[in-house]
Amino acid sequence: MNKIRTVVAALCGVAIAAPALANTCLRPEERNVFELRALRSYLMVTALQCQKSEPYNQFIRRFGGDLTTADRAAQAHFTRAFGGAGRTRLDSYNTTMANEHSEDAIRGGSFFCRDADPLFQRVLATPAPQLAALAAERNIPQTYGDDCGATPAAAARPAARTATRTTSTPRR
Repeated sequence: MNKIRTVVAALCGVAIAAPALANTCLRPEERNVFELRALRSYLMVTALQCQKSEPYNQFIRRFGGDLTTADRAAQAHFTRAFGGAGRTRLDSYNTTMANEHSEDAIRGGSFFCRDADPLFQRVLATPAPQLAALAAERNIPQTYGDDCGATPAAAARPAARTATRTTSTPRR
């Protein structure tokens, strides 16, 4: 009888926790939002580290509407995932991501700024719907996300990027 109670209790716990866990998972459309936000953060750090404010300002002017939409979607995700703590969690995420991008710049040394002009040129020549794919292709560090329930191939891509970036040398 105790075994049955234990199993029933465990199943009840899973049933209760499942909706909360599902809320923290990134939806496919949200993955692109976080890739776009990572690209913006990386370009901001690049602009600051490499004195590239004008290309960064061009990026902001050109893609401002898309960036604002991404900000709203990220806020909606954090609110859905963390409720009242969503804003605090989003702020923490933003800080962590900017710090990681700054660390990338430090690790990259002179190579980091050498690549700034070609990166800005490529970004500014990319159509808005393809920016998230460009960020993923360039392996821009993206510090958030769990693609719970995604297909194995889709879930492996972000995880592989995370593992690679924590131990790799600067990307080129």
